[in-house]
Amino acid sequence: MARIGKRILSAFVDIGEDADRKQSPPAAAEMPAAASSATSETVGTAGTSATAGTSATSRTSATEQRFSGYFDKLFSDANIPGPDYYEFSRMIGAMQAIPNERARYAAAFAGLQVQGLDKEKLLATANEYLRVLSADADQFQKTVDAALQEKVHARGAEAEEKSRRIEALSREILELQQQIGVLQKEIAGNEEKLSVSTNGYGAESQRRRQQILADIEKIGQYI
Repeated sequence: MARIGKRILSAFVDIGEDADRKQSPPAAAEMPAAASSATSETVGTAGTSATAGTSATSRTSATEQRFSGYFDKLFSDANIPGPDYYEFSRMIGAMQAIPNERARYAAAFAGLQVQGLDKEKLLATANEYLRVLSADADQFQKTVDAALQEKVHARGAEAEEKSRRIEALSREILELQQQIGVLQKEIAGNEEKLSVSTNGYGAESQRRRQQILADIEKIGQYI
């Protein structure tokens, strides 16, 4: 049943199933109407608006065709042998040239009545197709709920987790930057201390050397 549900949903939206995508009609974004929006860049504002309107209408029409085709197949697959509501509804659709609605219904029923269809069977099978619609809608909703959980809620939770991780990393980066600042100050202070010590040592060492050399010279003179 899960696979059936995915096939139902894949007829209208991309749920990431390659096999199901191959069985469903092309997405509205893939329809040739999308090409018309590209040419709108070469015309003025009025032309752009008209082209955009045409593109939007084409996308809407393509979506309607996908839904219509899906439910046509649903009813065709559920068609009960012999004349019933399915044949009656198709005949009504084929008689749109007759302007009077009552006349269309009467003519369609008369045409199927000779094949054994009566009002009771017509109403009974109409209710059967309502049951088919309800069952399909229930399965479709289950699939939508599952897709929402997988594609929306689960991804939302993942996004929140990554956001929390970014916040934690940002705090860690800030702490590391502060530590680096402290270390740099410590380094600068130590360098200064070492420089002072080195200079002081060198100066005093040189003074002591000169003092010893001077004493050696005087010892030679005085003693």
